[in-house]
Amino acid sequence: MVNVKNVAFKVNKQTPVSQTPPQAYGTVINCRKPGGKRALKELKEVRSHSVPLTNVPGTKKRKRNDRKSEELHSQMDFITSSPANAQAALAALREPAQPLITQKLKQVKPTRFRKGKILEKGFDMDTWWTILTFSDPAQLLEMRQKIPSCYRFLRDNPMLWVHSRNNLYGDDMPEPPSDLDEFQYAHLRHGHGCMSCGAPSTRKTYWAFLRRWCKTCLQSKTIKEHDALISMREVGIEDVNWLRNCLPSGVFDSWGNFVGVGPASTHSLKTIYLLSQVNKLQGEIRAATLVNADDMSADVRATMHQKAALVEERKAFARKMELWEEATRTNKASDYQAKKAARKAYFEDKASRLDPPISLKEMEACPSYRRAVAIPKEPNNTSWQQLKPKLEKEAAELRMGRATPETRLGTASASASGPSSPTSSATSSFTSSSASALILGVASWEL
Repeated sequence: MVNVKNVAFKVNKQTPVSQTPPQAYGTVINCRKPGGKRALKELKEVRSHSVPLTNVPGTKKRKRNDRKSEELHSQMDFITSSPANAQAALAALREPAQPLITQKLKQVKPTRFRKGKILEKGFDMDTWWTILTFSDPAQLLEMRQKIPSCYRFLRDNPMLWVHSRNNLYGDDMPEPPSDLDEFQYAHLRHGHGCMSCGAPSTRKTYWAFLRRWCKTCLQSKTIKEHDALISMREVGIEDVNWLRNCLPSGVFDSWGNFVGVGPASTHSLKTIYLLSQVNKLQGEIRAATLVNADDMSADVRATMHQKAALVEERKAFARKMELWEEATRTNKASDYQAKKAARKAYFEDKASRLDPPISLKEMEACPSYRRAVAIPKEPNNTSWQQLKPKLEKEAAELRMGRATPETRLGTASASASGPSSPTSSATSSFTSSSASALILGVASWEL
């Protein structure tokens, strides 16, 4: 028999007896639609369980259409939970081959990433934008140079570089000047290699000139202020303020090392300019003289005022960048010292728990310990496990009276620089006496 809820059941045959009739039992058949690989196969009956059809005290009587209404509410909640479920429900309604009651709404699952498997659907540009804004500017620079698909995207979105820089450094890093775009700024800050000769080990950026050069190229491409003023006299410029107001400058010390942004404030420092910019300024003044010799000064003054504004902006930016780099180096050095101190305390605590324990004095005599505490990294169990066998071996050698090669070398150097023995003092006295006798003999021979 099948009841109104589409559940088939079987009622035991009742026999008229004088005593109380037995309780009725029903056979429940699983009518749920199978999923997975069995979805396309025919429904099979599952072995049913015999459950007593008894009234449970405290339960309410269900109406005939309660189950259908609950299923309808659950389906509506599922459809309205997300747009993807609504689309799946709409597609299910449009399929006439399968009844609406037996249709199952398909839920969109997240993409499963697997190594070596290409995604069928790629990321959209908004997703890439969000990912790249939280990347390091140095990483963006490498992606722009090595990945062709990222070249145009990073080239056409300068604000992406701004967000990346702000997310990594905050507001402490100075903004670039007006004549420098974001990519050039990142290239000067994070790139490496001389921009003239291509030396790969060059990392120094001269912010006064917005160039990254090796020392040889810097000296060959700059000219001192005295020599630049001599060349400017050929076009009628004898005032040094023309150069200082119109050209960005740097400072060399007496050994030819770059000190910072110019002009120089003491006699020991020398102001330098870019040779190419000095020649360019000289050509502009000569061209203005040829065009209009009478009214040349007015045109040149207007051009010089524009150049002076750019030079002041460049000078202020270069000083901010030099201060920022100095503060960054100081913070990094203090951070390194803190990490070294943490390693020293961590290794000392671990060594005191060994059997037998190793004291700090013994550890300081071990070369492996001195090398380990010089590494500016946070200590962990892996670093201790690497140091432990070396430390135990060297400490055992010290206790047995056998020194390590480095300790022997230090002892030898200490003995060489320490107090001399009687033999060495006698040798030195003999050498000094013989030398004085030789000098007296030469003097008497000359007389």
